[in-house]
Order: sequence, then C-alpha cells, then structure tokens
Amino acid sequence: MPNYKKMAKATYEDAALALARLVSIDSVDDPSTKKEGAPFGEGVKKALDYVAALGEQYGFQIDRCDGYCTELSYGDDNGPLIGVYAHADVVPATGEWKSDPFKPVIREGRMWGRGTSDDKGPLIAALYAIKVLKDNGLIRGYKVRLVAGGNEEKGTACLKYYFGTLKKPASDYGFTPDSEFPLIYAEKGTAGLWASRIIDLSPVTKMEGGAASNAVCDKLDVYLPEDKGFAEFLTATQVPFEESGEGAEHKITFLGKSAHGSLPQLGVNAALLAFSALGAYYKIGYLSQLTEYLIDPNGRNFGGYSKSKELGESTFNYGLISYSNKSLKISVDYRYGEEADPKAAIEAFEKATRLTCTPNGEPHKVLLYPKDSKLVTTLMSAYRKATHRYFDKPLAIGGGTYAKSAANCVAFGSAFKNHPGDIHSPNEYIYMDDFYAQIAIYARAIHMLGSLSK
Repeated sequence: MPNYKKMAKATYEDAALALARLVSIDSVDDPSTKKEGAPFGEGVKKALDYVAALGEQYGFQIDRCDGYCTELSYGDDNGPLIGVYAHADVVPATGEWKSDPFKPVIREGRMWGRGTSDDKGPLIAALYAIKVLKDNGLIRGYKVRLVAGGNEEKGTACLKYYFGTLKKPASDYGFTPDSEFPLIYAEKGTAGLWASRIIDLSPVTKMEGGAASNAVCDKLDVYLPEDKGFAEFLTATQVPFEESGEGAEHKITFLGKSAHGSLPQLGVNAALLAFSALGAYYKIGYLSQLTEYLIDPNGRNFGGYSKSKELGESTFNYGLISYSNKSLKISVDYRYGEEADPKAAIEAFEKATRLTCTPNGEPHKVLLYPKDSKLVTTLMSAYRKATHRYFDKPLAIGGGTYAKSAANCVAFGSAFKNHPGDIHSPNEYIYMDDFYAQIAIYARAIHMLGSLSK
C-alpha cells in the first residue's frame, strides 16, 4: 500500500502557497463585470484561471468550460472516471475581520481568509492529491477529473452548464470536498424563495441588508428621519446598531452575526432585530407580527415546522432584505427533510406572514445516497484507514452541496469534527494540519476509487 501521507508531505509548501494565492483573489460573484467567458464576473474568472494555470503547470489536461468551470483531468479513458467537484467562488466577506479577508495570513496554526475552508482549501488539497498520484505513477487504469466551479454559492449554474450545455459525462464515482468528514450520505432538500408584499412601513423609507440568501443577514441599513428617542431606545434595549448620515440619508445600521444558511440558529439576524425594534418603538404592528413568525429558525411559529428521521428539523433563513417605495422583499432559504411537505410549509408561511412567495432559483430535492454502496463504503474505508477513526459513521446535513448536481457523488470532507472553519462568517479559517491531512486522505480515496470496476 502506498504511503500517501509521505507522498503528500512533499507538496505541503507548494500547496500552502497555492492556497494563499487563490484566497487572495476576491472571487465573489460580480454582476457588474460579467461578460462572455466570465459569466460570474471578473473575480471568479481570475480564480478559475489560476486553477487552470496550476493544472497546466503540473501537466493536466485543461478545459476552461467557457468560464463556468475549470476542468483538470488526467488518466486512462478506458477505466472508471473519478470526479472531484469543488468550487472557487466565495460569499461576500461581511462583518468584522481581524485581518483583510483577501490577504491570507497564517497564525495560531491556521490560515485566515475568505474561502480558506469554503471551498478553496479543499479544492487545492484535492488538486495536490491528484498531483501526488500522477507524480508517483498511481493513476493507471482509470481517469481523474477535478472540476472547479464558479457559481456554487449562488445556484450551481456552473455545473448545470457543465453537464447540461457542454454534455460532460457523469463520473462513475465522485465526491465533493465541501462539507464534513467522514462523509455525507444525506442532504436536506432546499427551496429558495423571494417573499414580498406592498406595505407602508412609515417612518421607514428604505431598508437594505444581507450578503447572500444562504447566509444569515448580519447587517441591515434602515433609512428613516433622525430620532434621538429611537437611538436611546435601541441603547436601552441593548440592540447593536450604528448611526450615520443626515436628512434623507439618515441611517440606522442594525448589527447581527452571519452564519451559514443551513444553520441559522448559529447566527443573529440583523433584520429580525430591526423588525422587532421598529415594531415596538414606532407601533408598526406588521413588523412586530412578522418578527414573531420568523424568530424561530425552524418555522414552528407559522406552522412550517417538520422533522424527519434521517435529516431532522426544517430550517428557514432570511438572508437578503430590501424595502423601498413601499415594497418589502425578503429572501427565504428553506431546508427540509425526507418526510416534509415543502408545498404545505410554504403555503403556511404565506398565510401567516401575508407575504407572496416566488421561486428564487431551482429547488433541490432531498439527497439520500445508499450507505452500503461501493462509493460510500470505499470512501469510508479510505477515511478510516487514514485517520484510524474506525467508529465514525456517515452523516446527514442541512447544507446542500454539488452532490445534488453531479450523479454518483457524495460530499466527503473536508472539515473534521470540532474544526468547523467558520464558513460564511467573519474570520473564516482552515487549520493547516487539517489542510495537509486532506491531501493524503483525498489521494488515498481517489486511488481506491480508481481500483473499482465501472
């Protein structure tokens, strides 16, 4: 059996440098710079181009996929095709950071920066895992394909284009290094919605906040006439806020805490803080009622709650909020298990909140992958042999990954237990020891999958 850890160790310095360079690229989706060849904006294009340049340097075959993805491949077309699907785009770097989110630094044994854990670290770890196998003559009788996508955070249009428009073949066995170890066999269904209505929320003239629909709203700007009494009320009730501007530009910024949209209970939603405070002080009954309905992240208060055997409780995240010209609009990220009735839950939401829901992108069905399949048992074996954690079992999660967009695929790592990385939050990081371990684990896993029959 090859010594994967020893082979991976030879790449540590180069891999860490490559990760730092990739993290330094601000690859947030940018509509203002979208063009042919850069469908998600200039920053995402730069990140995908960097991955392509690394692949060219190391002798992989390259396909830039019209700017939607970067594909690196190597191996024998006659054997099984092993697919690895990671992403180079990131969510916006909102909140208070201890250092520049796009100038990565290493301290306390961790690299800090946006995308270190989600998903640039795992992407680079997978790339060097394949390089390790290639350089040691261990890609024989199978082919490996690493796909770096550019739109995972905003709807997976990248893989839809890759498989749908470019007609790329499905892998025989695949994984996405974009979740947790040991392995994810089940993922909640997701429905993205825009909830809206016309309503007068005077004295509020405008509201704008949130960074992404799949992240807890951590900041909401509320424009309204200057009112010392309201500022005193916020201070007395210990609501975090900042005040700025004069006249029509007077603004109260409510401050919450971001978290991943699949775990809204770990964040503090600035919009709900604002709705509650505005409703209480200005006697805006609708906002007070809306707060009561939305305050429970599992949907109990409006009748949208469900609990399933495999995937647990439903969650509702409210990520993007806007209000102007008496038009209120809220993004809803709804996640549910295999026993839920999503249609009934959405209808209950509409009835209680008096908001009208329209789809925000395509829904993703529940994923339940057989735990006794070749793919799952092989990946679990690779993980257990590498870590000696023989009693760890496959997991079910609320998050959604590329596994829903790629056939014969599950999420495999990259976060280890109790090392979450604070993805989608300020001060995201990756433990360098974890990053190095991922290279060896992914090398072992890919090699083992390559030995399977088609």
